[in-house]
Amino acid sequence: MCTSTRFPEAIPLRNIKATTVVKALTKFFTLVGLPKSIQSDQGSNFTSGLFQQVMYQLGIDQHLSSAYHPESQGALERFHQTLKNMIRTYCLEFQKDWDEGVHLLLFAAREAVQETLGI
Repeated sequence: MCTSTRFPEAIPLRNIKATTVVKALTKFFTLVGLPKSIQSDQGSNFTSGLFQQVMYQLGIDQHLSSAYHPESQGALERFHQTLKNMIRTYCLEFQKDWDEGVHLLLFAAREAVQETLGI
């Protein structure tokens, strides 16, 4: 999620290994451009040598949040809760896998009023 605009994105992945995450982020960056920095938790996929090397090569500063302190990314954690609830409702109501509807759920989230941003 962009911290400036609150624009969310979610990419269905088969696993969260560093190679998988790097491929997905690289593909995403080709669509939206390179950020100046990213903030992540301290998961092994984000602290791996591969991930850090790719971020360095792309000129992206990586900031790690405090260990065992999800509040350091409060807006993102809140959005995760909201998206999980939306996915649960979608799957129960339409009897479909979550990855089939995540793009629709993200569209709905993006269209929601962002009161903290005044938009």
